[in-house]
Amino acid sequence: MQAYRKSLPPLDTLVFFEAAMRHLNFTEAAEELFVTQAAVSKRIRQLEDWLGVDLFERSGRRLQLTEAGTYLAEKTGMTLDYLTQALSALKVPERPVVRIASVTALAAFWLQPKLKEFALSDEACLFNLATADDLGDLLKPEHDLVILHGDGRFPGWQSELLFPEVLTPVGMPEIIDALRSGGGGKQPALLNYPRLAPNWIDWTGWIQRTGRLDLKDWPVQSCASYNQSIGRALKGLGIALGALPLLREEISSGRLVPLDGATLKTGMGYYIAWPNMRPLGTEAERLKSALLEAG
Repeated sequence: MQAYRKSLPPLDTLVFFEAAMRHLNFTEAAEELFVTQAAVSKRIRQLEDWLGVDLFERSGRRLQLTEAGTYLAEKTGMTLDYLTQALSALKVPERPVVRIASVTALAAFWLQPKLKEFALSDEACLFNLATADDLGDLLKPEHDLVILHGDGRFPGWQSELLFPEVLTPVGMPEIIDALRSGGGGKQPALLNYPRLAPNWIDWTGWIQRTGRLDLKDWPVQSCASYNQSIGRALKGLGIALGALPLLREEISSGRLVPLDGATLKTGMGYYIAWPNMRPLGTEAERLKSALLEAG
């Protein structure tokens, strides 16, 4: 174990040295640090005495780094930058902004309306929302809360289930009514989209797991995303494979209708997660509680 107190000089001497190194002038460094020129000179001399070498060549008002000073300047700048980044990731600002990230589909159909309700409530706080579908982009340490799809096991993160994933075909009422009546006619297109993660289930996976082989030979129309497939279903351009908890508003309003007897519980779910590395702030806890209650 390192005995840093014995092996390092007082850390404020490094901060003073870094400022003096950039300005090559004790007075200008003092102005930046809001101290006197004498205080800067004293700290630099203290560091030089601790090291046993001169760091600056003093000639008039301007300074020049010695060979030892040049070597230490590079190392000190890198070290202080690294330390600043680490502390910034953990420090709670005076007016904390909760940084929340979400998978795109859930953000569009479920999260943003819930965030609006929260923003209008007495519990409101400042928050920033980022959306992504790549797990690496979501599980970044700078995020306070993350809402994502999976099985609840996210290394380095704690999580709670918002709601389980239930998939079912959905379409406009006229399309679903025609299928129910068995009136024949042209089969509607299955609106498909790319699987961006191994645990996403598309039409092929859904047909295999439900055994609905009667849909196997239906025409397929490719969409750019889940969101686009739902948008096309709302326009009557086919049937989308919808996640029921995400489509509560569309289904309750009658704009989309589920296909009878065709639901699949995937064993996955949508979770709210937060990093193990630091405790949640008060504002993030309030937002987390509000979203869990809404789920």
